[in-house]
Amino acid sequence: MSLALRWLTGLTLLLSTLLVDATTAVFYQPQLRDREVAQAQWPSMFAQVHARGFDTLVVQWTRYGDAFGDQAGHAWLLQRVREAHAAGLRIVLGLDSDPAFFQRQEASTMELDDYLRMLSRRNAEAARQWAGELGSEAIAGWYLPIEIDDRRWRDPAARGRLQAYLAAERRQLDGIAQRPIYVTSFFAGNMTPSRYAELLADIQRSGVRAWVQDGAGTGRLGKGERELYLGAVSQCTGVHAHGIVYEIFRQTGGDTAFTASALPVVEATAALAQRAPCGGDSVFFELRYLPELANVLRR
Repeated sequence: MSLALRWLTGLTLLLSTLLVDATTAVFYQPQLRDREVAQAQWPSMFAQVHARGFDTLVVQWTRYGDAFGDQAGHAWLLQRVREAHAAGLRIVLGLDSDPAFFQRQEASTMELDDYLRMLSRRNAEAARQWAGELGSEAIAGWYLPIEIDDRRWRDPAARGRLQAYLAAERRQLDGIAQRPIYVTSFFAGNMTPSRYAELLADIQRSGVRAWVQDGAGTGRLGKGERELYLGAVSQCTGVHAHGIVYEIFRQTGGDTAFTASALPVVEATAALAQRAPCGGDSVFFELRYLPELANVLRR
């Protein structure tokens, strides 16, 4: 077999594997105000999501600071996840989210190591609890509720610690229930597209699958700039991103107190038709911005 033919055969096998494994997912970001929605509505909402063509629900977190950490809040969220699974949705389960992550990640080297170890301990506690209560067979994957930016992790020493943390999380979660592990990343023009692709490659080497936010909703960069970054991390011969997170909202406030509005129906329909290149995962953010749920979940 010629070298060119072997390369083409290998590429075909890679793409076929990606297509088989690819998922069409939607995030759900649990908010305390969601408990105001009548419990009887949730099963039909998840059925609508499944009927639209989504096969997976990514629960962004199972605890956010103190939110959903109390017995009643935990029980409420557990029931929602059970209903989503009963509606035919695979569950990628987010773990413990620290609201102060972006501030705490700026810590010095020694403090950063301590902080990442603390996140790991809390994630292990959450994973064990949910695997025991939900049943590990209902969990299709784990999601680490941190967002990896293109500024903090430019520094090689910090990058090494991040990679070590992700690899440790993979080993730890494999011991609880061996499932794919996901994390998201975003770019804001702080690295060149090629350097950002290297960051994504480092994440993937840890064994954690990286989803890249497309930045359309936050609007930090223009369309042309965003396309440069997305193109750099979506090369089919060496995929740096395992999938794309398509933002189906428009940010209306600053990052400190995030506020956003849903897209007009025509724009939302076009956004929801997008699919990740090279057979990657197509992930959409998030549930409350779907047109059919516009009058159900408050933003």
